[in-house]
Amino acid sequence: MREQDAPSPDQKKSNVIIPQLGAADGVVVIAYVATLLVPGGLVGLVGGLRGWTLVATAPMFTYAVSGIAGPLCSTLGIRWSPLSWALAFVVLVVVVGGLRLLVRRRRGTPPPGPAIPPWSLAAQLAVVAAAVVATGTGILVILGGIRTLGAIPQDWDAVFHANGIRYIAETGDGSLYGMGLTNWYEPGAPPIFYPNAYHLVATVVYEMTGATIPTVLNAQTVLIPGMLALSLVALVRRYGGRPIVAAAAALAVVAVSSVYDLLWRGPLLPFATGVALTPLLVVLVVDLLDAPGLRAAIRPGLLFALGMAGLLCLHPAILIGAVLFTLPALVQRWWSTPSRVPREVGLLVGGGVVAAVGCAAQVGGTLTTAGTLSAVTWPADQTVSTAVGEILTFGHGSDTVQLWLMAFLLVGLLAYRSLGALRWTGFTAAVFGALFVVAAASSAPWAKTITSLWWNDRWRLIALTAVPLCIVVGHGVGELQRLLVTGLARIADAARHRPPESLPSASPATRRVLAVATSVLVLLAFVVLTRGLYVSRDQARMMQNTGNGPAVSHLEITGMEEIAKIVPPGERVLNDRGDGSTWLYALTGVESVAGHYDGFRTGPDAALLAQSFNRYPDDPAVRAAVQQLDIRYVQLDAGFLRSDATREPGLTGLQNADWLTVVYRNPDVVLYRIDTPGTERTSAEVRAGVPAGPLLSDGSG
Repeated sequence: MREQDAPSPDQKKSNVIIPQLGAADGVVVIAYVATLLVPGGLVGLVGGLRGWTLVATAPMFTYAVSGIAGPLCSTLGIRWSPLSWALAFVVLVVVVGGLRLLVRRRRGTPPPGPAIPPWSLAAQLAVVAAAVVATGTGILVILGGIRTLGAIPQDWDAVFHANGIRYIAETGDGSLYGMGLTNWYEPGAPPIFYPNAYHLVATVVYEMTGATIPTVLNAQTVLIPGMLALSLVALVRRYGGRPIVAAAAALAVVAVSSVYDLLWRGPLLPFATGVALTPLLVVLVVDLLDAPGLRAAIRPGLLFALGMAGLLCLHPAILIGAVLFTLPALVQRWWSTPSRVPREVGLLVGGGVVAAVGCAAQVGGTLTTAGTLSAVTWPADQTVSTAVGEILTFGHGSDTVQLWLMAFLLVGLLAYRSLGALRWTGFTAAVFGALFVVAAASSAPWAKTITSLWWNDRWRLIALTAVPLCIVVGHGVGELQRLLVTGLARIADAARHRPPESLPSASPATRRVLAVATSVLVLLAFVVLTRGLYVSRDQARMMQNTGNGPAVSHLEITGMEEIAKIVPPGERVLNDRGDGSTWLYALTGVESVAGHYDGFRTGPDAALLAQSFNRYPDDPAVRAAVQQLDIRYVQLDAGFLRSDATREPGLTGLQNADWLTVVYRNPDVVLYRIDTPGTERTSAEVRAGVPAGPLLSDGSG
């Protein structure tokens, strides 16, 4: 392996790309920030949270309340909209605030938990600056890679999320099974469950701003690295860690390429959002367990339950991952004081029960989909040594490594004992690292079983491994700063001729000045040595699967906009599941037969047309399927999602069909109207004012 800046076939040494972010784009991003922070922040505020924990957990509570309220509104027949969303938070804030006030009046203020060592004002400001830089870096990396906020993500999962947002906005259906109707809609087909907190919040932003759905997707995507950085700061703060460790961890996590791999590959947007919020479950757990009595535990217990609900409503695998993330912290906590275990396990179980009751629909839906996990598998094509090397060098998915992250990680490991209360983070990294190695290097049935919760997808597991490792990286930065302060203090004392036996004994004021100066110096050195937090490397990662294709080109977007003017409302357009036409609904509101690249468990009519539509004149079953799905138009796009994809068998050879009329064409899109077989058409009708164009490819096969 080579260090990141060495030239490679897929990445040359390059300058940072400065993206163009217009005023309208900025409004959408700001609207998303407010949507995530304000309502969830009010919930945390009335729940007694303050400081870093309040800010970091706000998005978690926003997703929790939205994820619970959406299905509840659907059950009550209430349309999901910005108004119903806001009312859900108003009701919760009033109820929680009222109950808290009532308890205080009757029982008095409960005693506070253990005090956390304070950070100085200078330290707080420094960490704020680091968090701002981390958030800005994430935005710069993602926007620099995708170039524009309205870019369409060109991979598998994005179209499902986009179509789901459009569906909720147009129907007001916030149920857990509604979004699946964009692809699995035929009568008698089993309903498809998918947790929809991400989509419910995105729908609110979409309706408030009027932005395009790709813009809404990307407006949240650019915030995910910053959310993760805030989570790590809140975690370090809650454990009484040093400010420089918090600042360095925040900067390190937005430099790690594995974080961005969740955002171009897929992109796995609900999962990545959950990863960003995962460390906060530990914070809420510690708040609960540190409560000095049962009455004092009620408030943090409810917040803990709400945090669990937020993770579950984002993605069930994230909640399981967050539990694994937390277990080493509990083991460390209970190791020296096992007498705590019965009480604290009871508190955790109680909070879990409350979360399960509040998310009963999500829990039931998760259980119904457990069997589908076995249908997904990824090849294990690495050796154990290679997989371990990729963890330690931050080099997964690349022929280069992130050398300076590895170097600071090594320093942190060498000084591991001084990590103190945060020593458990290394064991959390080891747990996810072991799962990553199993997924990457073993094809055994047992390996598939234990990693199936993450679809045995090592890209997900390496990201979960990197998050706690960044605490160790931050510790490495902090230990270098400690050594520097000690050395400079000795020099200062020597300059004042103090005897060696009294060293180091610089005055408190001198040590404070040295602490601030060396912290700034070491953090700046970290940024410089990592060449601006590896921005150019990570921008190159984000360039993958975005832009003018492969699945959706600019001409295809233009074509879909024209198709929306032709196809009457309520009709479905027959399309190919492998090309960019699956984006038709998200971009225009016109429904298509294939609403996702995923053809698993689709209905019989859609499956028949994919195989045999070109037999329409001769096959009564095909004609019946066309009628059943209310199809009069057929759309074919030139771009395929996968380079080895081919045109669906039933959609080949249509250019010669005398029962189809071309009603729209550009070089990348053609739209046919289905005519009654045997109907004569004039030459003028065949032309229909549509210019001639090249035949679209049937695929690379």
